[in-house]
Amino acid sequence: MFTETGCGIEYGNCKNVDALFFLQGRRQDETNFLHRENAELAFMSSFTREVGVSLNSLDVVLTAAKLLYNYFRYDLAVFSLSYDPKRVTAFSPLDDAGRMSSFLMSRGSFHGLKLREIKGYRHLGLATPVQARVPGNCPSVVEIAGEGINVTLQCGEEAEEKATHDLLTGLAESLTTAMRNALEHDRVKELAVRDSLTGLYNRRMLEEILGVEESKRAPAPLAILIIDVDDFKVINDTFGHPAGDRVLSVLGKLMQDNCRKENIVARYGGEEFAVLLTNAGLTAAAAVKTAERLRKVLGAQDFAFSGQKVRLTVSIGVAYRTGKSPAPENILVQADQALYQAKRSGKNQVSLHEAKHMQRCPVKDLHVSACSQP
Repeated sequence: MFTETGCGIEYGNCKNVDALFFLQGRRQDETNFLHRENAELAFMSSFTREVGVSLNSLDVVLTAAKLLYNYFRYDLAVFSLSYDPKRVTAFSPLDDAGRMSSFLMSRGSFHGLKLREIKGYRHLGLATPVQARVPGNCPSVVEIAGEGINVTLQCGEEAEEKATHDLLTGLAESLTTAMRNALEHDRVKELAVRDSLTGLYNRRMLEEILGVEESKRAPAPLAILIIDVDDFKVINDTFGHPAGDRVLSVLGKLMQDNCRKENIVARYGGEEFAVLLTNAGLTAAAAVKTAERLRKVLGAQDFAFSGQKVRLTVSIGVAYRTGKSPAPENILVQADQALYQAKRSGKNQVSLHEAKHMQRCPVKDLHVSACSQP
């Protein structure tokens, strides 16, 4: 027996059909609510688990983009990082026309967002692009505001019902935690491969990069420059170690600024630096020319300590190889030997290590000495 006195309903003898439909609709709403809540909890659990797996910040963003698309079916997702306002990453599953439309709607809100940089449907794991929405279906904006990272989604109107306050809060917390862990891991990783004083790669990283070059089936020609600051001990003894640290920091930045982006500049140890040059057209003569240019640039740098103007010189040893010989550790030894020759020959010059396998290079008009392979 079913009775609903407030609506005047008795089971089997309905006095108010509209009230009965009302109750049935209310039960259906409750059922739908439970289904949505279960789906929301399942998605939240999956999102938290999957974005937390990676300790790479780019992987975290990519994973989040895929999961959020599967749930919200957005037209455009824009990830912005508060610690780097210029670093904006965007994703869109749409075809070219739809992506252009989404970009034009949002470009005023995101400084630095460029249409060509929006990552397409393949990044989201889709086989083909999604067609643009029909005109008139104005997108809704879903904001996920985390500490250090914000996500803006342009979605269809159906996403509004899914974007509950509790869900968005939970997503923001999960994404914040995942990004914080990834960035901390990135920081620790950088500390392991960077010199703390100059910010350049350390010797260990240089040796690892050389190992990668050696493992290539057909490695490109490469050269190592070992650069030593002449009479550096005098700076420390006369003006103190802070002055010496400043010299190393300034010279390290000068080397990085005067080398191509593909070249590797590292602090080799103490007052020594190393530069790795590698490209398909590299010759011994070109390596020597680069070394000579760096010698002049570094030697022209002025320092002032205790009211005294100071200029320093550097000596540079160069080793060059083609093919797989010599091995990475041996080419470093050869560059060290060339550096010793430059020091022994009077400092403030470039010395090229001459190995039997390599071409001889012209050294006229350059302050270059040559040492033979022992």
